[in-house]
Amino acid sequence: MKKETELLWASEKYSVMAKGYNYYKDIQGKMREAQFEKDYDEIQKLISEYKLKRYDKKALINTLEHIWGYFKKEAEEVDKKHFFSLLDELKRVEEEHFEEIPYEIQLYLQYLLQKYPSDYLKQSTFIK
Repeated sequence: MKKETELLWASEKYSVMAKGYNYYKDIQGKMREAQFEKDYDEIQKLISEYKLKRYDKKALINTLEHIWGYFKKEAEEVDKKHFFSLLDELKRVEEEHFEEIPYEIQLYLQYLLQKYPSDYLKQSTFIK
């Protein structure tokens, strides 16, 4: 159950982080403290619950900046400029919550992952 939960968390952590940084910190803390099967069961339920929430704009921006860290060393300047222009557009949006990641950002993340592969990010549901 521990290994299964660790794999689930690895694939879902950026999706949870983008919903709310407090949700991410909650799961992260519970993962550190978990010892028994019931602890891992609770974590899995919380991950499912948090994934149903809407994206919070500040948390989404923070998550995107965090994910950029996987690309920044290899990324060409043109890719960097485009990524940050999309981020700037998102910052100017008046809505504070979203049902989905804006399509253009989602598409660009997929492009970046294809151009600059990361085995860790490939398993993330956030970019799919």
